[in-house]
Amino acid sequence: MGILKHALKHVPLFADLTDRELSLLTATSRRQKFPAKNMVFQEGEPGDVLMVILSGRVKVLLSGKHGQEFILAMLGPGNFFGEMALLEAAPRSATVMTVEPCEFLLLEQKDLIGLLKTQPLIAVKILKHLSQRLRKTNEQIRSLVMFDIYGRVGRCLLNLAETKGGRANGQFLVPNRPSFQEMAKMVGCSRETLSRAMKALKDNGCLTVTRNTIYINKVWE
Repeated sequence: MGILKHALKHVPLFADLTDRELSLLTATSRRQKFPAKNMVFQEGEPGDVLMVILSGRVKVLLSGKHGQEFILAMLGPGNFFGEMALLEAAPRSATVMTVEPCEFLLLEQKDLIGLLKTQPLIAVKILKHLSQRLRKTNEQIRSLVMFDIYGRVGRCLLNLAETKGGRANGQFLVPNRPSFQEMAKMVGCSRETLSRAMKALKDNGCLTVTRNTIYINKVWE
C-alpha cells in the first residue's frame, strides 16, 4: 500500500491529497498489466475506470473514418487517462494503446463516487486538476486552429518536454522522442511536412535532434 501511495503522490491529479486521503484512495484501487502495442480501450467503448500509469508509455489517439490517426498525447509514468469516468459512465472519447509494456493503477467510478460522497475535500482537489487538464486541451485545439506548422510543432514539443523531460543546461528536452510519424499525427500533418519543418528548425538552430532526444535550443511561435 505504501508503494501505491508514493506513486499516486507523484500523479498531478492526486498531488494535493494528504497521506490519509491517499490511503483511502489506494484502498479502492487495483493494478493491471498490459503488453506492448496492446489496445487498453477503444473510442466509443463504455468507460467507468480512471487509469494511472505506474510504468511504461501509452499513446492517446483519435481515429478518422478512413483509418487516419491523430495522436492527442504520449503519456508516461505519473500521467493518467480516462478521467471522464470520474464524472459519468460515458463512452470513451479516445483510443489508448500501449507503446511499451505498462502497468496501471485502476480506479473504478463506483468506488470513487462512494469515496467522494464521504470525503468532499478530495473531490475539490481532484476537480482543480481536471480543470487544468481541460485548459491544456483547449490550448491544443487553439494551436491546431491558429498556428502554422512551425507553431504547432513548437507547441507539441514544449508539451512533450513538460510531460516527459523538462530542462537541462538551459534547454528544454524531450527524451525517448516519438518518431516523426507519431509527431506528424500529433500536429495534424503528413510525415513529409513534419520532416521538412523539423529540418528547417534544425537548420536555423531552434532544435538539436539526436537518435533518442530532441533539444529545444530556443522557443519560437
